[in-house]
Amino acid sequence: MIRAVVFDLWNTLVYSPGGSPFQRLKPLLRPEQAVRHAELMRDGMARPYGSVAAFLAAWRDRIALDPDQEAAMAQSFLESGDQALCFPGASEAVEGTRGLARVALLSNTQDFGLELLDRLGINARIRTRILSADLGALKPEPAAFEAVQQRLGLFPGNLAMVGDSWTDDVEGALAAGWTAIWVNRDGRPRPNHDPDAPLYEVSSLDVVPQLIGDLQAGMRCPTCLG
Repeated sequence: MIRAVVFDLWNTLVYSPGGSPFQRLKPLLRPEQAVRHAELMRDGMARPYGSVAAFLAAWRDRIALDPDQEAAMAQSFLESGDQALCFPGASEAVEGTRGLARVALLSNTQDFGLELLDRLGINARIRTRILSADLGALKPEPAAFEAVQQRLGLFPGNLAMVGDSWTDDVEGALAAGWTAIWVNRDGRPRPNHDPDAPLYEVSSLDVVPQLIGDLQAGMRCPTCLG
């Protein structure tokens, strides 16, 4: 029985036209710095820095950031948040789901520059929010999913994850024993997987409340497309 639905943030509920915060940083790095972009990104999403200035200061000497780069990167983070928008139907989908189950947010993201959560009404709709930077673990790591279970006081079979990332959201949720709802807006080919896994594919968030209702009513059709 699905008792809680957990939403991913970036590229599931919201998007920014120029890319999410860390995606925007790579073009601002010199080639010798860019080889450490993945490391920089993970560090920013796995540790609580509190501000973009503190995060960039921690990396200043590690990759020889110059003042112009730091200023450009700080501005990039600001713009990413300021330009962020909810996907069409996202707010309605969360509201509809709230009428059926508890809702939560589980996001691989930093702990600063998230004013967009208030501006877009996400904080008002989703009270339980777990960020990787506060947790110290990122999806698909088991600790991220276990943290949600503990916070909500639920068993794995009571939870569903809604997200766009096959690796982080789908594989992470299935490994944790959750139901996975893959948001595949672009019609990407579905990777190989256990055909009996509790996996559902939707092309938009609009159908999520109906899907949750169907699952609660006993529907079990892992090959169905929303």
